[in-house]
Amino acid sequence: MSIGTVGKSNFTKAVKALLNRIYDDTPVADSLFEQATLWFRGAAEREQQQAELEQQVFLFKNRQAQANKGDQALIERNLQQVQNEQELFNNQQQQDKLIRYESLRRLCLDILALSESDSYDETNIQTAKMLGTIQLMSPTVGKHIAPTNQKSKHLYKALLSLRLLERLLLDNQITQPFIVQRYQAAKQTAAEDEYQPFRDDVQVPLLMAALLQDIGSCHPDAQLILKGAVGDLDEFRVLENDERTELLKISYRESLNFVVQAIGIGVYQGNSKEQRDRYLQIEREKQALLIFLLKNAIKPEHGVGNLLKIPQIYTSVVLSTKANYSYESLPKVGLVLEKGVEKGVYSPVAVSGLLQISGVFPQGFGITYIPKDSDRQDLDRYEYAIVTGLYPQDPKMPICRMVTRNLTYNVSAQGCVVSVENNLYYPLARKKLERVTEERLLEILSKLVSNFEERKTMALLPKCWHPREYFSYSKNQNLWNKAVINQN
Repeated sequence: MSIGTVGKSNFTKAVKALLNRIYDDTPVADSLFEQATLWFRGAAEREQQQAELEQQVFLFKNRQAQANKGDQALIERNLQQVQNEQELFNNQQQQDKLIRYESLRRLCLDILALSESDSYDETNIQTAKMLGTIQLMSPTVGKHIAPTNQKSKHLYKALLSLRLLERLLLDNQITQPFIVQRYQAAKQTAAEDEYQPFRDDVQVPLLMAALLQDIGSCHPDAQLILKGAVGDLDEFRVLENDERTELLKISYRESLNFVVQAIGIGVYQGNSKEQRDRYLQIEREKQALLIFLLKNAIKPEHGVGNLLKIPQIYTSVVLSTKANYSYESLPKVGLVLEKGVEKGVYSPVAVSGLLQISGVFPQGFGITYIPKDSDRQDLDRYEYAIVTGLYPQDPKMPICRMVTRNLTYNVSAQGCVVSVENNLYYPLARKKLERVTEERLLEILSKLVSNFEERKTMALLPKCWHPREYFSYSKNQNLWNKAVINQN
């Protein structure tokens, strides 16, 4: 294993910071999901306060209408005081709403800034880097898998939604008028313009929808199902059918409620009535798209709800929170999606588009493969690689960065496309090494693992490897710099 400093590169820190802004557990409680939890918890108190103020205004107005002349001045003062309190309360609610909106909008813009670049190819590299970093920071063994994946899945899904939107637009598979119009308008917009119609009116609402799709699970009624009355239940357990159905209903209803009541739309800053009317029209259209995406994701069929639904399914496998999580099973995500298509429950166009982007091996997955010599002959060993590239030519042949060479960890190793025939994930490749002696396989293992004595009971022909420890060293986190890609 590489020797060096355990830590995070600047990019890894940036990804970690985004994850913390979405879902965290700190005394400050400033992440999106923490803020939603507080908002849901305070709903009853806000409604009561609002109702009491409205009732007081109503009562004083009634008294004013019925009182004699001598009491009018006192009632007028009391009415004015209550109306002032009501105005302050409403202004505070509106201000809080705007703060949440702007915080979410800025979060989405920061996600775009880190995941996108000036060119199509660079954007794919940046997105692969983010997806891979999320996976490589996530534990693959132990008790922290579920909570970590729960925290990470929202950003992961959002990134996949962005790339799927781009793919389906390039393939002319999206006909939703607002999205298409803004996509076309972007082609007429200068890169330096402050307002970018596609980014601001489509990509940001899509990211908002992806991040808010499960926000309703923060509602106390949802938490009661997940954690029980005293919070002693395992929220990641397999729910009974009636519990699951009720949870989905609550989460869906309250997610929409949060979008409308807690987030709302932006507020125009300026003095032009014409500009204000135009701004508010666009804001309402963006909110309508966000709500439409959330509603359509329930039963998307061939609609744009697939921009959320299919990445959601993919993410639920790759960043699973289930007790039966198995790292080896992550590449089965392709089978899960394809079976869904066969059953008619997933869109074949959306599934095909996503698998074209991602392949069946998730970004950051640890590949074990048989290398070839200079004559293109298979060698009698296996090496380690990590999946680092989107858009593999064949979904089953991942674009990787070689991590070891001659059974030695090598930071500056080249890239490779691993064929099915030489990828130990597949039985055909493992069969090739069956002729290799156990002693030789143990020798290979001893050179590749850091704690051999503890791990020498591992499979001698591993289907994959767990690269999280390797990635924990800051010098090993630049897996996406340019490299010559070899066919293997």
